[in-house]
Amino acid sequence: MSGELGIWETTAPAEARLPVLDASLDTEVAIVVAGYTGLSTALHLAEAGAPAVVVEAHAPGWGASGRNTGWLEPNWWLKKPAQIDAMFGAERGRELTRWVASGPRLLDAWVARYAMQIEATRRGLLMATDDVAKARALEAETRDWQRAGVPNEFLDGAALRWHIASDRYCGAIWLRDGMTLNPLALCRELTRACVSLGTRVFARSPVTTITRAGAHWRLTSPRGQIRARYLVLATDAYTRDLWPEVLSAFSTWHCAVVASEPYAPLSELLLSGVPFADLNLANVFTLREAANGRLVTSTFAPVRRGLSAAEVAEPFMRKFRKVFAGRTEPRWQYAHFGEVGLSSDMMPRLCAIGPQAWSAFGYSGTGINLALLLGGQLARLVAGGDVASSLFPVTGPQPVALRRVLGWSLRFLHAPIARTFISRIA
Repeated sequence: MSGELGIWETTAPAEARLPVLDASLDTEVAIVVAGYTGLSTALHLAEAGAPAVVVEAHAPGWGASGRNTGWLEPNWWLKKPAQIDAMFGAERGRELTRWVASGPRLLDAWVARYAMQIEATRRGLLMATDDVAKARALEAETRDWQRAGVPNEFLDGAALRWHIASDRYCGAIWLRDGMTLNPLALCRELTRACVSLGTRVFARSPVTTITRAGAHWRLTSPRGQIRARYLVLATDAYTRDLWPEVLSAFSTWHCAVVASEPYAPLSELLLSGVPFADLNLANVFTLREAANGRLVTSTFAPVRRGLSAAEVAEPFMRKFRKVFAGRTEPRWQYAHFGEVGLSSDMMPRLCAIGPQAWSAFGYSGTGINLALLLGGQLARLVAGGDVASSLFPVTGPQPVALRRVLGWSLRFLHAPIARTFISRIA
């Protein structure tokens, strides 16, 4: 199998030596959890001359930020630009669509400024379908992106065959600015950048309670406490019971990430090297290269633990054998598991959760791009920005109906059915 963070631990920069919170301190801004949301907020603040305090229960990237497949998708998940226009109005919708496409530029600027080593591959991302009607919808969606000034492209089946060694697919949207990277490396490099600008980051210091005391927030951990004027809760899928109102505003999907041994035939499958995703969500099927020629993908997490990497990857392999019939199969070496916060409509949330307190969550599987961007929005709010003028709308956390039932069914009904039965037919 592997360590807790799987393949990403093998090539990420070494974990920084960070102190444990073992005293009482005062700060303007306290940020809970050192994942993408918290670290992006901290880096935006530090670059503006207002370094914060970040407190992490484990180490930077321990949660979803270090456990995902490393796709930075500069798009709306399961939403088209036309739907964003309908939700927010044409002018604001168009501005939001350009904003969501700007994540790669933000990250590229940080990579250059701080010499970040994140194993990024910048070939774009292919999101494909084998359904003719869905292909026509992707073509229309691509035109919407282009009208907003985003240079995505539509590829028909013939064009796709220059990229993937299969004739199964009839259309795809090519997210030209999309990229893949080592997600754990990104967390560690964001931490390094924050610390270099004066941000204090404490590790292995779980926040156990957050209370309001007069005009301040008080955060307690086993060995210390923080008093802060402003609070950013950046816990997303790993909120647990720390803030019940936020926990109630999303459901949770459990996923597995698997990586092969070095797999030379991958270049014969991904002909152009562009990472590939099948948009049939009933059977998750993605391919990307990482960590010295390995195939990395994700699948529904099994309920039963203790499985080998090959056993975890079996639902993916059933589809692999259909898409690439007769091809040499990868040998699986690493598997690790994580949790994804799902909003009710697959749109992220930027929420006011108390006096001078904010949270962002519910990225629904596209957390790298959205968390980096929403970190900038959170930093503006902390710096005194008007809620009404926030580009991304600020709301209060709204409970997801039947959240516990939905989470249970995703974990113990849908995932086993998808792994056992749907993967055999989809």
